Amino acid sequence: MDLAPPDPSTWYDATGPFVTCWLPAISATEDPRARLALEWRHARDHLGDAPPDAVAAIEALLGSERPHADDHSLLLFAMANGTLAGAHLAGDPPVTGAWVDPLPRLAPVLDATHRSVPHLVVVADRTGADIEVVNHRTGVVAAVEGDTEFVHRAHPGGWSQRRYQQRAENTWERNARGVAHEVDTLREAIGAQLVVVAGDPRAVGFLTEHASERLRAVLHHVEGAGRSDTDPFAELAGEVARLEATIVAERRAGLLESFAAASQTTGAADGPERTLAMLSQGRVADLLIHDDPADTRTAVFDRSSRQVALSGDPLADLGLTGTTGRLVDVALWAAHATGAGVHFLPAHGPHAPSGGLGGLLRG
Repeated sequence: MDLAPPDPSTWYDATGPFVTCWLPAISATEDPRARLALEWRHARDHLGDAPPDAVAAIEALLGSERPHADDHSLLLFAMANGTLAGAHLAGDPPVTGAWVDPLPRLAPVLDATHRSVPHLVVVADRTGADIEVVNHRTGVVAAVEGDTEFVHRAHPGGWSQRRYQQRAENTWERNARGVAHEVDTLREAIGAQLVVVAGDPRAVGFLTEHASERLRAVLHHVEGAGRSDTDPFAELAGEVARLEATIVAERRAGLLESFAAASQTTGAADGPERTLAMLSQGRVADLLIHDDPADTRTAVFDRSSRQVALSGDPLADLGLTGTTGRLVDVALWAAHATGAGVHFLPAHGPHAPSGGLGGLLRG
């Protein structure tokens, strides 16, 4: 059963309470309905006083034909009115269970989205190409077919052979020009930061030759798959994942270097207290955050004023009565409310913000 991932604009703007449920990955050899029912029963026993419609929505989903994906954990979100969203995340979760909170625990889904680099995978041959478009873990496969006249080489002999081969090369090049145009259009449409190209070496060469400068800047040629293979995209998945991880690591390193430099002046907020104060003032341009699902630290927020703090005292001084939620969830909610960018980081490492929370401030 397909699940729609939660839209932060909808879920952060809605009024709680919310139920978040994270169930473990299930292998292809297990009975998914029985296993999920057992895991949900354990989680439900510790859920406490949850909105009935939210619980009913989760139970209805878990009783459906196939609510899971093999080797993926199941993360579900339910509003008090029964509105349901969810995602399949690779591997087992760091924690399993169910929780009732004033804010949804969207961090794992947002983190997975941030680790997904919008990209294209192109498998080309002399007649065209198959293109996989991946944007936030949603893959769409398209085909670009070119002119197939004279694309298969033959050996007629004599003077006609040279003319036939030359004509075939012209057809390859013409097809590659069309593929390059389509790839560039798709690259721009999704903001692709990576374009992986594989397939026939001659076709790849022509495609590269006709690529725009912007396309060449993100283009990587890899070996090991052809258009006639049963599933060339699956064959290339490991190399694509490695290139994605490299881009994410470089992006994180750049952010942390910028944070370190800004920390030497007044351009950064370091640590939960300072960062929440700057979020309340709308001064955070980019929130740097680490999410540990087992982290139970709390903070206080007020929806109407968009004020946040580690404790209720700053809000009480303003005559506000705050609501207590998880620190990570409150910080992410405040970032959404004030239009700050969000960047997930490891807990430790060079230049990491104190307490897993920091911010680059607006100029």
